[in-house]
Amino acid sequence: MTQPTAPVLLLTAWHLPRVRSMPRAFWLARRLDRDGRAAPGCVRMHRWISRRSVLLTSWWESRDAALAWRASSTFRELDERLRAIDGVEARVELRGGEDAES
Repeated sequence: MTQPTAPVLLLTAWHLPRVRSMPRAFWLARRLDRDGRAAPGCVRMHRWISRRSVLLTSWWESRDAALAWRASSTFRELDERLRAIDGVEARVELRGGEDAES
């Protein structure tokens, strides 16, 4: 009997320099959240938004599914649009899978 594998965690964060940028970032993150939930291999998505930060946490069935989502045109396009906001700090981090960190 095989052990069930733990989901792979993909952390995505955008920190904005000004509150004025938030409406645009909110709608882009909402679309990314919605599209991610429909992506193959997505176990769960969670969106957290504060005054100047957008955090999108997603759990994936496998590392390959997480990497496929990160490489998808939908993710890349919206990530690039969020990074295009002047002064934004962005981070994408993958945890778990084959080379899991402790």
